[in-house]
Amino acid sequence: MAYLRKHRGKWQTVVRIKGHTNIARSFTQRSDAKRWGQETELKIRREDAGIGRIKYPTFREVALRYLNETSMGKKCFKVERVIINILLHESFAEYPINKVTPSVIARFRDKQKKIVKENTINRRLDVISTIFTTVRKEWDYALKNPVLSIRRPKNPEPRNRRFTDAELNLLLRGNRTSELMRTIVELALETGMRQTELLSIRPEHIRGNTLFIPVAKTKPRTIPLTSRAQEILKHASLPFNISADRLGKQWRKLCKHYGIEDAHFHDLRRQSLTNFMLKKKLSVAETMMIAGHSDPRMLLRTYNNL
Repeated sequence: MAYLRKHRGKWQTVVRIKGHTNIARSFTQRSDAKRWGQETELKIRREDAGIGRIKYPTFREVALRYLNETSMGKKCFKVERVIINILLHESFAEYPINKVTPSVIARFRDKQKKIVKENTINRRLDVISTIFTTVRKEWDYALKNPVLSIRRPKNPEPRNRRFTDAELNLLLRGNRTSELMRTIVELALETGMRQTELLSIRPEHIRGNTLFIPVAKTKPRTIPLTSRAQEILKHASLPFNISADRLGKQWRKLCKHYGIEDAHFHDLRRQSLTNFMLKKKLSVAETMMIAGHSDPRMLLRTYNNL
């Protein structure tokens, strides 16, 4: 049944039918809200009765539409594009979206467990869930989100990899470490910056003893610089002439050559922020400002290993 109500200065219609997810939409005119409610309710009931059955698009079609219309303007667009390209290789990509049921997604989850880690599975499930939420809320398909009906894998504990002094000495002074890699690695240790932030530094971002990053992972932020970080940036050629992909490959080659196992570039950030708290005795608030975190629990759990 369709219900009309005033909501934030507009007329909102809520369509509630047993066995279907509630659908709501707001209108300026009461007549428009009423008409939409009647039409939507009729469409659902006709489909339930097998009359005028809706032809649902495939998951592939809605995923590509989401990518081009919705994801394009988001900061996570590149990540979502990679994940969607992976999802489009799954058999359910050719299913009509109303046939992508919880059991289909559960089978996908179980298959992924044999290939990737739990946090990767959850990121892929997040994208599927976001697509279905968009389909329901913005494209007027009365569908339940299948991801909400399945059990999620539990994410593993945060990494607590720390480099030994000997490992850091090899990375910074070893005979295979190029001047560019040495500069980037040392700057990562001195600032706690993410790889993408390091590669985005421009000369105009340096403001005395601070560094302003206009586009960070979450929002623009200002990073205080140690005297050593200022010295590194003073002599660096900015922006760094290396892509993220190339940096990753060089990092893995260095670690393999030096016999440094289970080392991710992001571990340098963890090492740096832990040092700020434990060795340089910075407060949680001060370290949060450097890290760009808004939740102190993440800082304490992940970086300080408390």
